[in-house]
Amino acid sequence: MSAAILSASGRIYTGVCVDTCSTLGICVERNAIFNMLTNGEQDIRKVLAVMSNGKTGAPCGACRELMVQLMPTTYKDIEIMLDYEQDKVVTLGELTPEWWIG
Repeated sequence: MSAAILSASGRIYTGVCVDTCSTLGICVERNAIFNMLTNGEQDIRKVLAVMSNGKTGAPCGACRELMVQLMPTTYKDIEIMLDYEQDKVVTLGELTPEWWIG
């Protein structure tokens, strides 16, 4: 699996899934976000995650939580490619309308 994050500056940051048997791995989206943070940015505009079957999908709860905590006042505007084949894009606000920190 892999992911790409489009930051507010227009740069694209990528990440891969590190899957381990002891839960010490990391999701693709968080890996890409950490790549972005390492490069001095924290504002996310768009998220694309490609699953192992080649289809796009929504970030898991942990990834959503990280995005909310990084952007507590603007996370609802982050665009997520939910289904590339159907050209379906949703916002994180649509996926998580009543998040605890918002």
